[in-house]
Amino acid sequence: MIFHSIARASFIIIAMLDGLEGAQGFSKKPRTVATCRRKVRTSVYHQNVVNQDMNAPYVIYPDKKAWAWERASPKKSLSTVLDQKNPAPAWLLNIIELAHWVSFPIGFYIASFLFNNSSAIAEAGNWGGSTSQVFFIMLGILNQVFGGGMAVLMHVYEGWMVAPFKNLLVLPENPTNEQVDAVRVQNYNNAWLRAAAYQMLMSFQSLGLSLFTMGVFGVKPWTQSLVYGTALISLLGPKEPRLELTRKVDGEDRPVLPLSISLTVVLAVNVIIQLLACVKLFYPIFAQSDKLGTAIAVIASILPSTLQGAGGAIEGYFAESSFKQWQHLGAFIILLAGFLLLGNAFKQMVLVGSTPDVMLPSFLNMLDSL
Repeated sequence: MIFHSIARASFIIIAMLDGLEGAQGFSKKPRTVATCRRKVRTSVYHQNVVNQDMNAPYVIYPDKKAWAWERASPKKSLSTVLDQKNPAPAWLLNIIELAHWVSFPIGFYIASFLFNNSSAIAEAGNWGGSTSQVFFIMLGILNQVFGGGMAVLMHVYEGWMVAPFKNLLVLPENPTNEQVDAVRVQNYNNAWLRAAAYQMLMSFQSLGLSLFTMGVFGVKPWTQSLVYGTALISLLGPKEPRLELTRKVDGEDRPVLPLSISLTVVLAVNVIIQLLACVKLFYPIFAQSDKLGTAIAVIASILPSTLQGAGGAIEGYFAESSFKQWQHLGAFIILLAGFLLLGNAFKQMVLVGSTPDVMLPSFLNMLDSL
C-alpha cells in the first residue's frame, strides 16, 4: 500500500511539473518516451495525409465527370486569347476526339488489306515488288498509326482542348500563387508534355516513312541505312538544340512545332524520299488511264501522303497557336482524307493489276540504281 501511494504521488508530481513547464514554455522536448512516440505518430499521420492528398490516383480531369463525352469547362487561359463566349463547346470536343480515334481502325484496315492482298499488290503496277516488300510497307503504316497514340495521350491529358501552354519545368522553387495557377491543367496546357509527345510522335512517323520507303525500293544498303539511321537518331540523337519556331498571332509570338533539330532533319529527309516512293508505287496505276496526264498522275500519287502531312502541320502550326478548336478538327479531317486516299490507292492497285507498259519517271531510276 505504501509503495503504491508513493508511486501514485510521484506520477502526480511529475504530471504537474510537466504541465507547469509546458505552460511556461520551459520544456522543449517530450518528458517521456510515450510522449515522444505519440508526437512521432502524429507527425507521420499528418505527413501521410498530405501525401495521400497529393497522390490522389482517383482524381481525374475533368473531375467528377465519369463519362467520356462529359467535358471540362473551357480553360481559363482561353478567355485571355479568344473573344468567344464558349471557345471549347463539349459537342465540338467530342467530334474532335472521335475523329482522332477513327484514324486507328482506318489504319488497321489498310494494313489488313495489304496483308490479305499482298500477292496482288506485289504484282500490280510496275514497281517490281514482292510480298516481303509489301510487309515493310504495311509495317511502316502501322508505325504511323501507333505513333498517333502519343498525340491522343497528350489530348486526353489536355481534355481535348487546344489552349495556351506553360512549361512546369521553369517553375521556381518557391513559386507564387500566380505561377502555380499557370501550370494547372484546368488553366493551361503542359508545354513539356507537348514537346515530349511531339518528339515521340514524329519519331514513329519518321520510322514509318523510312519503312514504307524500304518496302517500295526494296532492302538495299541505302534503304537499310535510312531505316537504321532514322531509328538511331530518333532514340539516341541529341534532344538539343531545339527548334525555336514561332507564329505571330494577335501581336504575340507563340511557339510551334517543339522538336529537336536532329529529329526535324530526319523527318524532312524521310518525307521527301517517301514522296518519291509513292510516285514509284502509285504512278503506273494512275498513269495507265488515258484521262490523266503525267503531272496529274504524279500529283495523284503523292496526294495521300501530302494530305496526311498537311493535316498534322496545320494542327501543329495553326491550331495549336491560335487555339481554335475548329482548326483542330479541320486539320485532322484533312489527315483522315489522306489516310482514306491511301487506302483507295492500294485498292486501285489490286483492281488495275500489272501495268508493264507504263514507264516510271526517269528521276526514280537513279534511286533504283543505288
